[in-house]
Amino acid sequence: MKSNHGMIAGMVFAAAFVTAIVAIPAAHAQTDTRGVEVITNGPQPGPGEMRSDRSAPENVRNSQRYESLVHSNPNFRAVRERKECGPIDEPRLQEECVASFGK
Repeated sequence: MKSNHGMIAGMVFAAAFVTAIVAIPAAHAQTDTRGVEVITNGPQPGPGEMRSDRSAPENVRNSQRYESLVHSNPNFRAVRERKECGPIDEPRLQEECVASFGK
């Protein structure tokens, strides 16, 4: 009799492949405000996080308000510097980040 090791190995590989496909988590479905289902595995905003449906003028106003606070309020600037530049390990990049606050 002939050995069927090759065929058995192929069947084992196929079974493992199918098992791996089934184990991958399914995409999460959401319904937007218009009733359209949106399929996504991406990050979802939590309570209190920024809305993604802001208008362009509102975005411009918020950016201007942020810039104004950075330049006029030293405490706000210090907090933002720590938050935005603190995690940067590369010294040159961290210096550039701090310099971008325009002290």
